[in-house]
Amino acid sequence: MHHGSGWHRFFGLIVFPLVVAPLALAACASNTQKTPVNPDPAHNSRNAIDWAGTYEGVTPCADCPGIKLRLTLRADGRYELTTQYLDRQPTPTTVRGSFTWDAAGSAITLDSAGGGQQFRVGEGRLLQMNRDGTAPAWNTPGRVLTRVAG
Repeated sequence: MHHGSGWHRFFGLIVFPLVVAPLALAACASNTQKTPVNPDPAHNSRNAIDWAGTYEGVTPCADCPGIKLRLTLRADGRYELTTQYLDRQPTPTTVRGSFTWDAAGSAITLDSAGGGQQFRVGEGRLLQMNRDGTAPAWNTPGRVLTRVAG
């Protein structure tokens, strides 16, 4: 009877790719996790991340519950920054201007209209940097603006 051998041959054609494909994917995944010692300077936030968009967050305020920021970054280097001091400013203030990237392509600086504020650019988020240009940790409370839809 040849029905059994035909079934095994057919079954083998189905099972073999199911066994081999995950192994091939695992091999690819393990290769991509190796981080080079000297990362490619061309691979930075500016050119590796889809950074254009709108980000929102509430940053610390000395004499109010917080400052609500809404920052829209445009691909052409322009921005719109809306600021509202919570509990003491009934309507937000909006300024527009241009921003520049740092030499490493990892952070932006708003022009004088935006008070020269600096933000480190990450995937789907911005980190408000310290006034002296240093960056706090990404998990610092009240320093991260998160990308919003729209």
